[in-house]
Amino acid sequence: MVAIRKNDVERFVAAPPENIFLFLLHGADAGLVRESALRLVDRRVDDRHDPFQFVELSGDAVATDPLTLVDEANTAPLFGGRRALLVEASAKSFVPAIEMLLRAPPVGCSVIVTAGALRRDAPLRKLIEGSKLGAALDCAPDSDADVAALIEKSLAEASLAIAPEARALLQAALGEDRLMSRAELQKLVLYMHGRGRIEAADVAEIVAHASSIATDAATLEAFSGDMSAAGAELDDALTKGADATQLISGALRYALSLHRGRVAGGVMAVKRGGFFSVPDRIIDAHLKRWSLDRLLETIERLRAAQTRARAHAELAEIEAARAFMHVARAASKA
Repeated sequence: MVAIRKNDVERFVAAPPENIFLFLLHGADAGLVRESALRLVDRRVDDRHDPFQFVELSGDAVATDPLTLVDEANTAPLFGGRRALLVEASAKSFVPAIEMLLRAPPVGCSVIVTAGALRRDAPLRKLIEGSKLGAALDCAPDSDADVAALIEKSLAEASLAIAPEARALLQAALGEDRLMSRAELQKLVLYMHGRGRIEAADVAEIVAHASSIATDAATLEAFSGDMSAAGAELDDALTKGADATQLISGALRYALSLHRGRVAGGVMAVKRGGFFSVPDRIIDAHLKRWSLDRLLETIERLRAAQTRARAHAELAEIEAARAFMHVARAASKA
């Protein structure tokens, strides 16, 4: 049995054991799953862009005709060398195809399967984890530390400094999808060409989610203590497709900015956190309503909710609802 946990995925992908030909990469972060899968492909073939060495297959096609996978796995590259197949799991099960492969393993071919988050008892996961020739890699969403390291590396490579407020806003805006996080950081680096220091306004201007984090109506209603309005705004945002974890991140970012405003700087200190579109009167009212102790308690609760939502995407909306109701209750007691 080979089950690779989140913290060991990077090391495993960098040097996959030669005796394993079948890999399952699963997790809620589709970007991280895809990135890790392609890195595995690069370890097993000379040129991923050579169509004779690397082939992507539809999970539906494999489920419909299991022999498709078997035939492809046993096809030798035109000019020799090794071969790799990438199969994206779909709603249709292709466990029979995997069972056929395990009964007669191919020579010189690696098979890499990608999927969303899978329970431990999911048939596909159980089958591959339980085989001596297979490995299942748990690609859980990036933690706050992972996102911070990604930001640090990207900005260091571009020789860019970043203001503390901008870093916090950027951290809150990233992390749901590894490839999207990289794309947003690349976009920010290009936007900053010719300049040396990133400010919160730059992040709010160019990074997806950052501007909405700064101005989310549910956040403002919650910090005003209006539980009914906060709940209605949250429901409306989720109905329109807003990401629940990002909404929690926005509330956390606002709480951090309010704390900074209470300590020193007032309204402008809050705005520098990326909340330029929030009217001064609302920020001023929040600064008067919220004590430092209550803000610190709320910040810790929001951080915990953010961590749980990132770790369990299926519960993110529940975590958001609980978090916003806590904020509204705390504000109403202030």
